[in-house]
Amino acid sequence: MTSATSHREGRARPFLGLRRRPGRLALTVFRLPLPLYRHGCGRLLGNTFLLLVHAGRKTGEPHSTVAMTLHYDPGTRVAVICSAWGENTDWIRNLRAHPALQVQIGCESFTPEQRFLDEDESFAVAVDFRRRHPQRLRLLTRILGWDDLRSDAAVREFVRTRPFVSFSPRPSTGAR
Repeated sequence: MTSATSHREGRARPFLGLRRRPGRLALTVFRLPLPLYRHGCGRLLGNTFLLLVHAGRKTGEPHSTVAMTLHYDPGTRVAVICSAWGENTDWIRNLRAHPALQVQIGCESFTPEQRFLDEDESFAVAVDFRRRHPQRLRLLTRILGWDDLRSDAAVREFVRTRPFVSFSPRPSTGAR
């Protein structure tokens, strides 16, 4: 292989090469909101990121994860997130074993009801996110090395391989 070929192939690779698993840099960047939440400054993030507290599937110990919110309805307080690295991330496997313990979005916190979205619901959320946040989507696709998600077919393929989860406040059980 010539150095010119090697150079051309290097430019064709996804930025940071993070398609299958997050690298250290991506993990560091995506964990930046966590200290803000831990120090009571989640309000600075608005509804862009949420803090999810979930129980470990083996130990039952609580773990915290921060995820970008793809959809948030302030009226119903429903938030939707997606696992960027697919089905096998620890937090998705934990949610499949035990329901989420707590969700914090901005300065709101609640005990959630969770629901895994079906493919059509996930597609609708992803298309709406693409429409409302084109710059964020371009940045994410570049950093994470995802294929271009401008076409509906590409979005449909994306949602087939990544779980989307909806969280809403659990109804309070009032005294009778």
